[in-house]
Amino acid sequence: MYESFYGLTKKPFQITTDPSFLWMGKKHREALSTLKYGVMDNKGFLLLTGEVGTGKTTLINRLVEDIQGKAYTAKIPDPGLSKYDFYRMVSRYFGLPIEVRTKSDFLEPFSRFLNDAHEEKKSVLLLIDEAQRLKHDLMEEIRLLSNLERQDAKLLNIFFVGQNEFNSILMQPENRALMRRITITYNIDPLDQAETCEYIRHRLKTAGAGYEIFSSAAMEAVFEFSNGYPRQINIICDLAMFFSSQVSRRTISPKIVNQCRERISFSVEELPAETNHMHRVPAPKTYYQPIKRERWPWFTAARVMGAAVVLLVLGSGVYFTPDPLKDRARRWVRETYHTYLPVFGKPSAMEQPVVNASTSAKPDVPAVVPDASHQAVKTPLAAERLLRMPNRPPDLDLPETIDDLARESAPAAQSAADPETPAAVVTTSAADLPDPADAIDWLLNKRKQEPSR
Repeated sequence: MYESFYGLTKKPFQITTDPSFLWMGKKHREALSTLKYGVMDNKGFLLLTGEVGTGKTTLINRLVEDIQGKAYTAKIPDPGLSKYDFYRMVSRYFGLPIEVRTKSDFLEPFSRFLNDAHEEKKSVLLLIDEAQRLKHDLMEEIRLLSNLERQDAKLLNIFFVGQNEFNSILMQPENRALMRRITITYNIDPLDQAETCEYIRHRLKTAGAGYEIFSSAAMEAVFEFSNGYPRQINIICDLAMFFSSQVSRRTISPKIVNQCRERISFSVEELPAETNHMHRVPAPKTYYQPIKRERWPWFTAARVMGAAVVLLVLGSGVYFTPDPLKDRARRWVRETYHTYLPVFGKPSAMEQPVVNASTSAKPDVPAVVPDASHQAVKTPLAAERLLRMPNRPPDLDLPETIDDLARESAPAAQSAADPETPAAVVTTSAADLPDPADAIDWLLNKRKQEPSR
């Protein structure tokens, strides 16, 4: 569009990899000579790395052009392939008339091809561009291809071309066997300011320019935008030449370069300035984090410390409690135990029948054994038993001596034997007196008979 305005034969800043526009600076001349030596001397594996837009593809195109007629070359532009697709592509680029269905279908004809090339004194170069897209299984297949060799010479040269992250891929443990086979490596760095100016002049001269289209200040502005990356240099220079031709200015100034910079939506190091028509979504402040499932979520340091403090306070309280309070607590625990125990099937002492000497002496009176239903009816609730107080035992006016007991019990015994005889007339002998062992039971029976009279 602007070639006739500047008097050019073709566009100087095309993004395509045209080998005729390759600027052979010091770095590129060194890289090209090193790689050419590795191919022609059959060094095996070669590696060329560099950032995006540093001119790697342009350099290998120049390499292929220089060794044309001295080597058979095949370039794989995208190695994101399966194993058999990779074999089919290599066979097609090398011109092998085979149909690959299995690995043996490829290896035998390819081995014959390598030996025939060696007999012709020609090298075989397999170029793999964008090597950072290689997967581990395909990298192993490529490494095994290098085993097709003779004792005195390598038959296949494999040339990896990729971005700098490919170095990290090679450093992984599973790829160490391939990394140790690489004999020549080279990394292309961006251009500095002086090299950027020479690069722009070389491109313009190759396109047929007869004067300085870019001023020195404009080329400095181009370097500030591109940071020395050739692809970025081509983008902004092409746009600057177009806008300058639209305003009929044959010399490009820094002002035009800066205006073009504002119209480009990206750069290498910084993002374009925001305008009123560009609204960016703010980055999220929180990021997703997977849920960590703990085995004991309640088991935390704070809770453990709290439990330890509670146990310490309780232990101190028990230790410093006065003895009377401890005795009362023991009695309460004992009563609670005896109260709750019948609930589990064991009768308490209050429900057991009272067996005294008088009842045990009479074999005719059967013992009262409450059945299960009767016991279930008589068993109160645990809470009622806990709150119920035992009945106070009756007051007993017992005689102080056995003689007093004999004097009090003689009238009662006489009246029991002869109800018509008054108590004052009845006399008793010493033989009729009760046994002292049964005195208490006898007296209790006496007290029970008095109200009936």
